[in-house]
Amino acid sequence: MQDIQIFERSLKDFEYLKDFQSFLNPKINGRIQARHMKKLRPRFNPLTDLNEHKFRLKYRYTKENLRRIIEIVRDDLEIEYFEPLKREQVPIDLQILSAIRLWGGTEHPKLTAIAHGVSIRTLAKITRRVASVLSSKASRYIRMPATLAEKERIMCSFQAVANMPQVIGALLQTTVRFQPENSATEDLDAEVPYPAFTKEEELHLQIVCDAAHRIRDLDIRLIEKHLMLTDTEMFGMSKIKERFEQNEFRGRILLGNEMVRCSSSLFTPVRFPRNQSEELYNHAHSITYASARKCLNLLVSRFGILGTKIQGSHGSAKQTITALSILHNMAMDWADPSIDTEQNISPFNSTFFNSMGRAPKSGEDNNRRQFIKTHFAAQ
Repeated sequence: MQDIQIFERSLKDFEYLKDFQSFLNPKINGRIQARHMKKLRPRFNPLTDLNEHKFRLKYRYTKENLRRIIEIVRDDLEIEYFEPLKREQVPIDLQILSAIRLWGGTEHPKLTAIAHGVSIRTLAKITRRVASVLSSKASRYIRMPATLAEKERIMCSFQAVANMPQVIGALLQTTVRFQPENSATEDLDAEVPYPAFTKEEELHLQIVCDAAHRIRDLDIRLIEKHLMLTDTEMFGMSKIKERFEQNEFRGRILLGNEMVRCSSSLFTPVRFPRNQSEELYNHAHSITYASARKCLNLLVSRFGILGTKIQGSHGSAKQTITALSILHNMAMDWADPSIDTEQNISPFNSTFFNSMGRAPKSGEDNNRRQFIKTHFAAQ
């Protein structure tokens, strides 16, 4: 019995010694405890850990609609980027959530990375992957009307706004900044979280939308500083102009702003109206064209990254803009209420400025003149 008591006292002495050693080495003890806590702590899941209001503020969608986006993207993301499951690998759902939260631009990218338990480099890789998968679906979600019934429906929706007939789309142009990574000077030290970047560049963005603020056509081009092309010249290089020239949309027109030259397929405001008919036309044009301004404002309000600059190469920036346009169309289709479309966003003031500030020369306005005479003749 006495031997047992001596043995128990010895065990206690060993425990006291271990505690004393931990006291002398707090860093070692802290690392052990942190490692233990890391294993026990579950990964952050915003779909369950945030209430609906906070979730909308951070992720720009309702929980229900974000789950729909995850279901649309998940399978393609797993197939395209399949790798054997690694320890601490970020689940597919959280990859999609973290990318959309970064694009929302509601906080510094480093905070987004910390919130999802990844480094900022890993977050950049994740967003490029998600953008690539989403942009591959562009033909399904961004397209001009193909059937006669679709064309008639869109024209009727535009005409219902301000009695402007034959309109099948509103065209708006702007610029988006991006900053390419400089792989030649990138610091490979793992302790440095940020890569080196080259001088920022700009992309010319041309959007055609419908009256419901849904993007129907998208053209993205790198702006060559030495060329300094006007918006009219940029429009001339786009596929949508070629499609109109091939009479794919016979008898229908696009609306553009005063920075683009008037043509047979693209009607702009009359710069100096001389009679009541032209004033009536300008009034109807202004109200109808507001759909394009509001479409762009909704897009940049949901995805604030478009108002700053996109990090990455020309190709990845183009994929990101395409992905954001697809996500915007999903939000319009589902009437997602996360962005207040009525009170906070004015359709008459664009968030962006036009990419080229030079006013166009007078263009082919014979068709427009006949259009005004037919549909806006003063009584």
